[in-house]
Amino acid sequence: MQDRIERRDVLRGIGAASAASVAGLAGCLGDSGSNEIQLGLLMGVTGGLSALGPPIRSGAEGAVEQITEGDTDWSVDTRFEDTETNPDAGQDGAQAIVDAGYPMFVGALASGVSIPVANNVTLEEGVVQMSPASTAVEYETLDEDLDGTFTWRTAPSDAFQGQVAANIARDRIGADSVSTIGRDDAYGRGLTGEFAAAFSDAGGTVEEELAIDPSNDSFTTQLQTALAPDPDMLYIVAFTEEGQNLMRDFYEGFDQPDLPIVVSDGLQDAELPTNSGVDVETFSNVTGTGPGISDDVSTGLDAYLDQVGEDTDGIFVRESYDAAAVLSLARVAADSDDPADIGAAIPEVTAGDGADVSAANLVEGIDMAANGDDIVYSGVSRPLEFNENGSVATPVYEYYEWGSGDDGPTLQTIEVISG
Repeated sequence: MQDRIERRDVLRGIGAASAASVAGLAGCLGDSGSNEIQLGLLMGVTGGLSALGPPIRSGAEGAVEQITEGDTDWSVDTRFEDTETNPDAGQDGAQAIVDAGYPMFVGALASGVSIPVANNVTLEEGVVQMSPASTAVEYETLDEDLDGTFTWRTAPSDAFQGQVAANIARDRIGADSVSTIGRDDAYGRGLTGEFAAAFSDAGGTVEEELAIDPSNDSFTTQLQTALAPDPDMLYIVAFTEEGQNLMRDFYEGFDQPDLPIVVSDGLQDAELPTNSGVDVETFSNVTGTGPGISDDVSTGLDAYLDQVGEDTDGIFVRESYDAAAVLSLARVAADSDDPADIGAAIPEVTAGDGADVSAANLVEGIDMAANGDDIVYSGVSRPLEFNENGSVATPVYEYYEWGSGDDGPTLQTIEVISG
């Protein structure tokens, strides 16, 4: 299916300019009268999220394939754009999706891309975007002054992750002082800020708060500054590319093997110890927080894993599947390609009373929505009730550590924490 989608994307890319001239603004499309769901995929599969992006893309494509190959008259037409985990490339990709006439898309992934995409493209054009991975607190308020909601996300807000990490630092680790190191972007600044505020409110002392340029190859100087006050713990917010360089610098340059380090969801990668040049035993001082799986998602989970593949399942992959499923169901329920109508239908297919729909019967759910039946989609990541700003209102996080498996390092859950 992925090869087939990519071939379609190549052909569609050739005709994008002519499609744009015909389609005009996506917000003016109105009823399509067609059984084709037009869904953009705007994701960083290269750059800082090159390790996490491809599986996340596969999650969305799993829902697309399930609908298109299912026993229904409906199909999903996609256009994929790689943001390169870069704001400029992300805005160019979003504009290409909009100009080609697509009323909605799954993406972007990094908050530092999703936020400028929203501010400079989708809110200007009136197009629905639903991120499966943007967790910055700022993302939630982008369209609060507009009529209607156009920015949505299936990933929980960092407001909760920051509190969870601070509670772990104080209650589990027993830290009285910390230093923080975070990416100099909306994700890094926002999450370290949430953590620092919660840690301080709990009576702890934040010694140093450092913002790093993720394009740097070495972070020895920043580590020296962060560790100079002799904090009880280090809190790191990063993506894998700079995160593995930072961790390598720590183990090579600082003899503090027992210093507790807590990392964020951007480093929720089983291969992080190996890529940092150490073994799992050496990495035993590191734990992390990231989106967890709710106990309420057993319905449809086997079908999702069969569709996407257990080897692909990972951080934000389930959220991506859910985003593609929700947008497709909302488009069909709205019986319209108008983004405002689709946005209004999202709460209708995820909350309230209606027939239960999950990954196990997604295709049947599409037909029920087309018939005007009331449905409620149950996510494979968590129950998907959204607040008034389009953020999922049911956050679940896990506290995890690294361990050894038959095939190498693994991520092992210590505790699941619900909001």
